[in-house]
Amino acid sequence: MYVKSPERAIQFARTLRRKTRAFGGVSVVIAPAFPLIGPVAEALKGSSIHLGAQTLSSYADEQHTGEVGASMLKHAGVSFVIVGHSERRAMGETDEMLRAQLRATVKEGMLPVLCIGESVRDPGGNHFTTIARQLTAVLGEKNSKNTLKRLVVAYEPVWAIGKGVGDAMRPAELRETVIFIRKTLADILGRQVALRTAILYGGSVEGENAKDLIADGGVAGFLVGHASVDTDTFLPILKACAK
Repeated sequence: MYVKSPERAIQFARTLRRKTRAFGGVSVVIAPAFPLIGPVAEALKGSSIHLGAQTLSSYADEQHTGEVGASMLKHAGVSFVIVGHSERRAMGETDEMLRAQLRATVKEGMLPVLCIGESVRDPGGNHFTTIARQLTAVLGEKNSKNTLKRLVVAYEPVWAIGKGVGDAMRPAELRETVIFIRKTLADILGRQVALRTAILYGGSVEGENAKDLIADGGVAGFLVGHASVDTDTFLPILKACAK
């Protein structure tokens, strides 16, 4: 969710709250920027829409100027936290920082949404190596099998982000990648955790292609970027996800 003012954020949340009632069975999470979490939380109070955060501090000690820690987000009503979005990685967030963010999110009882994805997709299959490395780097800590029982993985290939429908991944390719992600999760965290992990896709998702991606791509839903700026473009994606 990207809007610039509290007024616009509240309007977006209220419209979404009213219109998502028609989409039974679809879990909706919106993740506003930090200054807008409070107004959006108030607008969503009593609804079935979940509140998310776009990132969080990687410091265990939250007393760092300008940082927003996991406990702050929890008290603000956040239940999902995005960890390792491609834009955050591009800004210099390291695997060590992402591991710390993941630990903090889980400790506070929130659900991490771990983002992974290759910058370039090549015929030789090297993108699978990138995906496996990203998952192992963040989830492969010694105690992960004991402490990490629930998470969401968002696969967002950088080459497909923020373009148009024609640049999105093809459903057959997406399904192949989802199978690989789930197998890698099973190797790291065990089969049971892998099976109950929801895998999302992000990358030029719009109402026009969402139905085919979710029907044939093997994903449970989407991490929506540019199409989430306006309810007119976001709602058709929710409709495609409805049973």
